[in-house]
Amino acid sequence: MDTDTTAETHTASRTVGIGGRLVNLVSYALFGIGVYALYAFFAPFIGTPTLGVVSALPAIAAPTESDAIINVTPLIVGVVASAVAVRIR
Repeated sequence: MDTDTTAETHTASRTVGIGGRLVNLVSYALFGIGVYALYAFFAPFIGTPTLGVVSALPAIAAPTESDAIINVTPLIVGVVASAVAVRIR
């Protein structure tokens, strides 16, 4: 007697497909924001220009080893946005 059962082939419905695409879109958007924010943080150190969108964010100052004060808001935004993008994927 054969007791093994086979599962029926699963087909994704239209709503699951749209939801999956929406998750992908949000994930890629967050990852893009994260990459841009990290670039905006490191741009002054490597001497490249950055767009002015980051100046709209509130500044969070942090001291460095040389006692200089830098704005770490883009770094925090970049790390959090990238972590959320990876988490929802």
